[in-house]
Amino acid sequence: MRIAVVDSSPLIALAHLGLAQEISQFFDKVLVPRAVQREVNKKARFRYRLNRLFATGKFERCAVADPGNVQLLQEGLNEGEAEALSQAQERRSKEEAELFFIGDERQARDRCQQLKLKAVGTVRLLARLNLDGFADSPAALVRKLRRDLRFRVSEEVVREAIALAAEPI
Repeated sequence: MRIAVVDSSPLIALAHLGLAQEISQFFDKVLVPRAVQREVNKKARFRYRLNRLFATGKFERCAVADPGNVQLLQEGLNEGEAEALSQAQERRSKEEAELFFIGDERQARDRCQQLKLKAVGTVRLLARLNLDGFADSPAALVRKLRRDLRFRVSEEVVREAIALAAEPI
């Protein structure tokens, strides 16, 4: 089983592009921590999008069991990232599953590596969805995210993600 725990920025970006459901091509289950739910619900009409994702059965609400671990992880991270990483750690110890963190912030991805978890970002998902025929050009999608959501990503990261698209997630 492949399980991903998602942070708010990739979830918002993918939902904005109409591609959030498509990440179930790569994961059997996508966990959405409470802090991430709160962050995305601040966006107008996103609550309805989130409820539609939960209705698919591939996306699940989750809560961390150890708030102390979230506090430790929160140094340098926001609450959603810390809860997502904590949830991934907790699930790793409970389930026979391959665990992923879907997030974009450099500090969260670095912490993910320290915790020996696999990280994947929005642009990498877009590149892979494009390669598999589920999405338009990643460069065009990134331009749309930059324009509509003020999405910040360097051209170097976009090029790297496109180059890595052939590698399975």
